[in-house]
Amino acid sequence: MENQYPGVFCTEHIIYLAVSIVLIALGIFFVKKFVKNEKTLKIIIKISAAFLLIWILINRFSVTYAQIKSAPDTHSWLNLIPYTFCGLASLVFSVSVLVGKKFEPVLHFIVYFGFFGGLASIIYPDFLENQTFWDIRSFSGLMHHTVMVWLALLLVFTRSFVPNIKKWYCYPIGFSLMMLLGLFEIDALGFGHSMNIDSPLISDLPVLTSWYSVFFVSTAGVLLIELIWYLAGRKRKTI
Repeated sequence: MENQYPGVFCTEHIIYLAVSIVLIALGIFFVKKFVKNEKTLKIIIKISAAFLLIWILINRFSVTYAQIKSAPDTHSWLNLIPYTFCGLASLVFSVSVLVGKKFEPVLHFIVYFGFFGGLASIIYPDFLENQTFWDIRSFSGLMHHTVMVWLALLLVFTRSFVPNIKKWYCYPIGFSLMMLLGLFEIDALGFGHSMNIDSPLISDLPVLTSWYSVFFVSTAGVLLIELIWYLAGRKRKTI
């Protein structure tokens, strides 16, 4: 039987991806060119974080409702607690930015994770293999991943977040805490799966997308980014 769902790289997905890239690029350009007031910039950042929070909450409620409706014996409203990498990342990212500098160490994990996780998910939204594009679960999923990428770039390009090699350890610690939550959700809350502990992110790439591969590759990537930023900063000081 032919799959009734559009799948990744369907027409709607390609159009969405193209429009998202253009809007994010234009948004960064206009903020950099016209927003010179620190107070205005903070308002834009907070609104973006609030927008991210709204979309991840819509996504969690719509996904959980559908799960309870289809399998009430195995799902409950406890499943509102995010059990995917990007679901948890969007929630943590939005709250940490809204709360402010108290969560600055968290940003040295979540900005990187949010950007790369969000980007990977809008490029390859595998949920389109099981849902239509306009299903609220699919659309809200695409939206919260996209806003996460926008927020990460906004913070970096406005220097509201600056990579710091002295805080590189925040990334592996943050990732490890996510995995601990995943184990808790599986063992204590009875979730069927969490944080891709028992399954790869992409089934066609079981080794390359296993959680431990993602951990080591992303940690190395963050270290490389922060090292390049550090060396570039030293070079600027000597010129």
